[in-house]
Amino acid sequence: MEIFSFLRELRKENYTLCILPHFSFRSTLIGFASGAKERIGYETAGFSFLLTKKIPRPILGMHEVEKLFSLLYSKEEYSNIQKRPELYWKEESVFRIRELMKENRLESGNYVLLAPSSVWETKRMPASKFRVLGERIFKETGKKVVLIGSKADLDLCEEVGSGYAINFAGKTNLPELSFLVSKAALVISNDSSPIHFASAFNIPTLAVFGATVPDFGYTPLADLSFISEIHGLTCRPCGIHGGRTCPEGHFRCMKEQDTNKMFEVAVQLEQGNVK
Repeated sequence: MEIFSFLRELRKENYTLCILPHFSFRSTLIGFASGAKERIGYETAGFSFLLTKKIPRPILGMHEVEKLFSLLYSKEEYSNIQKRPELYWKEESVFRIRELMKENRLESGNYVLLAPSSVWETKRMPASKFRVLGERIFKETGKKVVLIGSKADLDLCEEVGSGYAINFAGKTNLPELSFLVSKAALVISNDSSPIHFASAFNIPTLAVFGATVPDFGYTPLADLSFISEIHGLTCRPCGIHGGRTCPEGHFRCMKEQDTNKMFEVAVQLEQGNVK
């Protein structure tokens, strides 16, 4: 079986330390099978008796970065550590995006990035709402609007931005996307990866949460950020990652998002007035 072949190869590496941020018994077993003498994980993880050091389960609301730090440091130690991720690129890897930006007259701080997609449908604010928000930003702030996403998001981004925005969906690899994010005035995204790209460069962020909730620990880490969510819905969260369809059939967590309020917040974020 492939798993046994993988474990044999893993053991050959002679690891001395294995850090296990997952709760599954499978992860713990793999850590044990690696042969690492020191195996650190959560005390509530499956097969935790195979761990050499057990850490209390993270409390609800801790950021994922803090959860990971807790496996290595005390709270006093990690409270003074920079929590934002850091991303780098080689200069030759961003030549193409520099040219693409030049062609579209995109300069540092003169555009807003919209990321309307997500792998999970219930984490996506309706395209019609993204369009209303994006078009208003374009018309009333003087900023250009750029749509980002994968090739699979091309049609969605076209639906959101046709007629006023620049559609870069499917046109960037990860280093290029990093560079594009690093020069943006603001990033507006569903609960998805662009939030974390923005955090890496401390770019003001407006995050839209629907099926998921901030307490899961994947909120923006930028100094200036705001989370748009519908409070008071007993059905939230409906899953760890969201889902394909709304279990209740109403999708209120996204359909009731207020684009007027979001526009006001976006302007304040871009001006540095929201924290």
